[in-house]
Amino acid sequence: MSDQRGSTEPPIPGTAVERRPAPVVRCRRCHRPLHSPESRWEKLGRHCADAPEPVRVYVIDQDPLPGT
Repeated sequence: MSDQRGSTEPPIPGTAVERRPAPVVRCRRCHRPLHSPESRWEKLGRHCADAPEPVRVYVIDQDPLPGT
């Protein structure tokens, strides 16, 4: 029987997996890197999550309606 902790046997071919660092997840609004698991899931930082959605306002010159 082999000891699990001190095993010197090579891994079965095709099963060795390299550990890669977690990808950098950035906030959708301010593009800061996120670290909290919940923030990473929602892709919103703690400051951006509480902020209201930005509203776009377009100022367009219009002719007055007839009869007004």
